[in-house]
Amino acid sequence: MSAESVLGRADARAGMWVVGLFFLALLYVYHATALSMVAIWARSETFAHGFLILPISLWLIYIRWDEIATVRPQPNLFLSALLLPVGLVWLVAALVDVQVLQQLALVAMVIVGTWSVLGIRLGRMLAFPLLFLFFAVPMGQGLVAPMMEYTATSTVWLIEMTGIPVYREGLFFTLPSGRWSVVEACSGVRYIIASVTVGTLYAYLTYRSMWRRALFVLVSAIVPVFANSARAYIIVMLGHLSDMSIATGADHLVYGWVFFGLVVFVLFWLGSFFREDQRAETRGAVAQGQDKSVVTDAAVAIVVAGLVAVAAAAVAPLMATMVVADKGGVQQQSLDFPDAAGDWTSVRGSSWRWLPPSRLAGQRSAFYQRDGVVMGLYVQFDDGLFENAEVVGSSGLFTLEDSWERVLQQGKYNVALPDGSIQVDEAQLRGRGSELLVWSWYLIGSVSTSNNYEAKILQLKTSVGINGPGIYRVVLAMPMVSSLEATREQMQRFFNKHGEALYNGLQP
Repeated sequence: MSAESVLGRADARAGMWVVGLFFLALLYVYHATALSMVAIWARSETFAHGFLILPISLWLIYIRWDEIATVRPQPNLFLSALLLPVGLVWLVAALVDVQVLQQLALVAMVIVGTWSVLGIRLGRMLAFPLLFLFFAVPMGQGLVAPMMEYTATSTVWLIEMTGIPVYREGLFFTLPSGRWSVVEACSGVRYIIASVTVGTLYAYLTYRSMWRRALFVLVSAIVPVFANSARAYIIVMLGHLSDMSIATGADHLVYGWVFFGLVVFVLFWLGSFFREDQRAETRGAVAQGQDKSVVTDAAVAIVVAGLVAVAAAAVAPLMATMVVADKGGVQQQSLDFPDAAGDWTSVRGSSWRWLPPSRLAGQRSAFYQRDGVVMGLYVQFDDGLFENAEVVGSSGLFTLEDSWERVLQQGKYNVALPDGSIQVDEAQLRGRGSELLVWSWYLIGSVSTSNNYEAKILQLKTSVGINGPGIYRVVLAMPMVSSLEATREQMQRFFNKHGEALYNGLQP
């Protein structure tokens, strides 16, 4: 082995050590974001694979170390400048409490910082192990609701095609043999995430052409969607044919994972017929044409690049401590609900047991009655009791998995509010002896909305003092009367009488 080769491998090891120290520095500076990821991995079966992502990335680097070590690091300080806009993304996400965006920004900093220390050539060689780290970010919860709806629809359709009568109410359906419901675990999202994660790794190790890799990842994302419908149908049929004696408890989760394992096995088996991993991979000359004059200064340049990367990455948290960002966080404890107006009278409570689910500790309510019909008015807010609690994201949350209430239908409905007409989140619920119509939306500063993305923008404005203080979720509930339209009309009339007084009472 030549002296230059020895020095090159030493430089590569030095580069990896500096990258490791940069990674540890990021974990220290952004410890809250990193811990939020670990907490989700620990409590959620859907994202438990996050514990394996970093070890897998390190293993992918290890198996190619002999090749990687032949390329001398060429630090690029210009790449470190990219850490500033990535840090700005993290800062904005921190101001509006978007954890997933903070976590994505943290992983992006790891990648950009690594490239700035090692250089573009080594960065290209490490591209997949580094980009694979994005799978550690627990994201995909937004798919749960649509996948639950799709699973219920497709399962009911398959049952009907079998010739078995079935009656559906939202995510609940009834067969002659028993009742079933589609809960979050049945959505198939965890199967999709697991399949895409493993499928991406398999495609990288098995194929060389980008189109084959992309195609296999695409198939890995699509197959679980249909496989989950087949899984749900099989479980329902097992329960139906066994007179609800099997596949009706925890065992149906076991059957689900066994079925998913078989699907993945078949997918990988079919993919193996098109493997390219045995083909010699052509790469550019990795150790030729390097300037020998940089050998002696390489270690110093690597360390300087690492220090610059750490400094650039630390700018965003420093700005976060300097920005006055109340974020509308802790709200007033006593809210001024409007006095009963017109032919409405105040009452102490309602006959229904339903309460709007909340991600916060702060909630106040008031009840009004007219002609024997009670109207419930709820306001949710962050009272500072729970850390990292936030209002935004809960407008469409009407029931919990273990609640007695069922969502018969859910959508948007146009309502006239004191600050203009908006589309609120609307749900028709059926519970124990009651059927309710519920409206839900946010009041952020002086603006109403039910759109989570618009609410986050408004929350950011509130954080920097542009939009005015106060972040609330407002919920209006009423028992169904003669028809849906008649109930909507009464709810609108109630708010016409009390809305302005409510909004005035919510202003600090």
